[in-house]
Amino acid sequence: MIGEIVVVDYRDYESWKRARFAVCSVLDMTKPLSQLAEHRGLALEIDHLSVSILDNLAKGYEGSGDSTFLKKALESVDRLDSALHRASERQALTNSTSHRLQRQLKGVRWCIAENKT
Repeated sequence: MIGEIVVVDYRDYESWKRARFAVCSVLDMTKPLSQLAEHRGLALEIDHLSVSILDNLAKGYEGSGDSTFLKKALESVDRLDSALHRASERQALTNSTSHRLQRQLKGVRWCIAENKT
């Protein structure tokens, strides 16, 4: 139909769905870190990066689809991956938990890079 505008909600994108699932998993698994003084800074970094991923994806998919925000989301995924690795090195997370979360982030990274809808 001529002149029809299709509005896509950012929550319909596969990368958003995967990111939200991964972020929820990360936040669930790292929640106990914030209770330990020696890991509080790392827990705050993980929380911030997790929210940043979703926020930048939403901004990147809204309106005209600004790729700058998608790049920022990818950067946040990479930084979160590094933070999870550090958490594992500091024995704040088990290796298996860290690896499982990192595998989820790998799927998120792929979806964003491929711009999967």
